[in-house]
Parts: sequence; structure tokens; C-alpha cells
Amino acid sequence: MYEETTIAAIATAPGEGGVGIIRISGSQAADVGSRVFRMKRCPSFRAAEPWRMYYGHVVDGPRAVDEGLGVYMKGPHSYTGEDVVELQIHGSMEALRETLTLVLEAGAVLADRGEFTKRAFLNGRIDLTQAEAVMDIITARGSAALTQAESHLSGALSRYVHGVRDQLKDLITKLEVTIDYPEEDIEDLTRDEIQSGLRAIKGPMEELLARSERGRIIREGLRTAIVGRPNAGKSSLLNALLQEDRAIVTDIPGTTRDTIEESIRIGGVPLVLMDTAGLRHTDNQVEKIGIERTKQSMQRADLILAVLDGSRPMADEDRQLLASIRGRQAIVILNKYDLPQEISEDAVRALAGDVPVISLSAQYGSGLSDLEEALSRLTESQDAESGRALFLTNLRHVELVRKALLAVERALSACGLGMPADCIAVDLTESWHTLGEITGDTVDDELIASIFRNFCVGK
Repeated sequence: MYEETTIAAIATAPGEGGVGIIRISGSQAADVGSRVFRMKRCPSFRAAEPWRMYYGHVVDGPRAVDEGLGVYMKGPHSYTGEDVVELQIHGSMEALRETLTLVLEAGAVLADRGEFTKRAFLNGRIDLTQAEAVMDIITARGSAALTQAESHLSGALSRYVHGVRDQLKDLITKLEVTIDYPEEDIEDLTRDEIQSGLRAIKGPMEELLARSERGRIIREGLRTAIVGRPNAGKSSLLNALLQEDRAIVTDIPGTTRDTIEESIRIGGVPLVLMDTAGLRHTDNQVEKIGIERTKQSMQRADLILAVLDGSRPMADEDRQLLASIRGRQAIVILNKYDLPQEISEDAVRALAGDVPVISLSAQYGSGLSDLEEALSRLTESQDAESGRALFLTNLRHVELVRKALLAVERALSACGLGMPADCIAVDLTESWHTLGEITGDTVDDELIASIFRNFCVGK
């Protein structure tokens, strides 16, 4: 068990709501809950049937604070693995605060951030990847992110890590037997057998890392840079997609001098839209900084929306922009379609390659549905992929898999150079230990504390 203290916190989000929950966990949860919650058909939570809801009142002496439902979940069959009581009352912040105060006065202590999930981890209910998945579910920004978080919570990543660690352990054991008992009549592993075993581990790890960038997109969203010349309609397009006046729109070139970021949901993956400063030659130092940031945003972007003013002949800046997106994931938008057009789709593709070209009027909204449909096709492919494969959506996991893979590659190199078995075993042991940090099997207390500090109170 984690420790003897009994903790409590408000488990629902701040603000008004129909229902609010006070969660109590620890060896004295039933006693603490019984001191503040009077049930109609049961004298106390100790006498209550576990996992059954009971109607009653939160009381402060003779005064009723609120009415609601109480449930007792007996450990180890609870979220934390300890005895848990949850009081479900009205979602008034005042009622929740007063009830929590009574619970603390009755013997509980206020829970730290993530302490309920931390106890679930330390009590062996879940491993570290599943604990982190809980927070990923809470913060999921799209259905693809939710799918992957639920996959990790169900143990998909844990099973993968445990499988690789078992393969490493098998190789390490065979090598150490050879090292420790050279005089015994035990058949040594051949170099080919060692290399074959290492390649069987290395291949899937490389594939998993190769998918890590898509994992980032699933978790954080598709970074989408809206770029083009001044007055091409970039800010108007951003406002049209957001359906609100987020960016300033004027006829004065250079109005947007910094990058504006907003998120929208189209399909299963969110788009992080970046409205950037217009691309043009200028002597204005502030505008120059904005243009440099535009170029940096383009480099970081997963998707580029190149906006051209279709009512004007193509300028040198337009040509340079189109040439720069060749081979990138991009959509070209011929804006101001309500006016006579001066730029053709053929002229665009001659410079940008085979990219989608959409004509629309950001000011009046005509053609916007075509752009949303094209964006939806992009996000739907990410969404569908998220349900078929395991992705690394957590940077901590990515770095640990990368570190473990490097150790395997060193072992392969050592094997190829004919180095002694103990040298190979050292690298394999490092890889085994590093992968254990993902699930928490070999993690230290400081890292555990750091991870759970990022959780919300009440979870």
C-alpha cells in the first residue's frame, strides 16, 4: 500500500454543473465519509454494500449542507487500489468547497496533484504508461488522440515494452550463462544467433520511432501555417475558419506582424492554425521580424495553406512561395474568387507540383466548404490510422525508446566487431533498464513525482 494517510479532493472541474464529486481515498475513507454523509438506509459506509449508491445528505452537525449520493468502493477493487468513498452532490462550487472542508476536518488531508493516480500506480493497479494515459484522455484534443490514449490505458504500450524487455532478458540471460560458467558443457550462442535476436528487437523499435512524428500530430494537432503575400486574405481565411474575428483585417499591407495561433477541430485531429506575417520585401524592422517568423513557421509546419490573391497576377513572392511548398503537404488557396481571376490552377501546379488547389472567397465564405472537406480528408486519415497502430504520443516515451534503440545498435556493432559477450551484455542491460523507465519498472522516485505533478488535483 502507498501510505496510511487518507486523502480527499474535488474530482470535478471548476465551475457550475449538475453534479460535483468529492473523492476520498485511504484506509479511513469509509470512516471519514460516514462522519460527513448521513445515509437514509445505511448507518455507515463500513456497513454499506460496496459499489452501491446510497441517497443521503452532507451534514455539518445538525445542519444539512446538500443532498446527493454516496458510494463505497472497497480496496483493492477501486481506482487507487485503496478504500474509496465518492460523494456525488450538486455541482455548486460553494457546496463542493464546504463539503471538502468538512471532509478534511473529519480526518482526511488534501490530495496533491495527481495523487489518486499516483496511488493507483504505486499500489500496482496500473503502470506508468497507463497513468500517463489517464492525463492524455483528460487533455485529448481530438478523437484520434482519445483513441491512442485509451489504447495506452488498456495496456497496448505496456505489452509492447514488456515483450521487448522479455526478448532482451532472454538474450542477456543466455550471454551471462556463457560468461559466468565457461567451464560448463553449455552450448554458446553463436554470433549469428545474437545478431538475429538483436535485429528482431531493433526492427520493431525503429518502426515505432518512425511513427512518433504522427503520434505527436495525433496528440498536439496538425501544425498548419497560413502563408502568403500581404492582403492575400490570410487573416480573413483564419477568421472564416474560426467563425470569429480573431485576426485584424484591413487593406493596409503588413497589418499582421506576428504569428497568431488558434485551434479548430475538423475531423478527428485538431488543426493548430498559424496566421503569419505577409511575405514581401520591406525596410520596416518590425515587419522583417514578423516575416522571419513566418519562414520559421513554414519550416515547423505539418501543413501549409498557401494563400494567393487570385484576382491579381502572380507576383515574384507568390512564385517563390509556390516553389517552396513543392514536395510538402500543402493546399493552395486562390482567394477572392468573387472577383475576376488572374491565376489559373495550371499555373499554380507548374510551380508547386501536384497539390490541391481550392478557389474561395474568405470574405463572403463561398467555397469554404471545399477547403473544410479537403482538411477533413487529411485529418480523417490520421484519425483512422490512430485506431490501427501503436503510436508514441508522449515525448518521454519517444526519448526512452530512442535511447534503448541506440543501446541495441551498440550491441549489434560490438557483436559484429567480435567483442566479448560481457561487452554486448552491458549494452543489452542498459536497453532493458531504459525501457523499464517507460512502464515504471526501473524508474526513480524523483521522476515519478515529476510526472504526477503535471496532473490535475482530483485525479
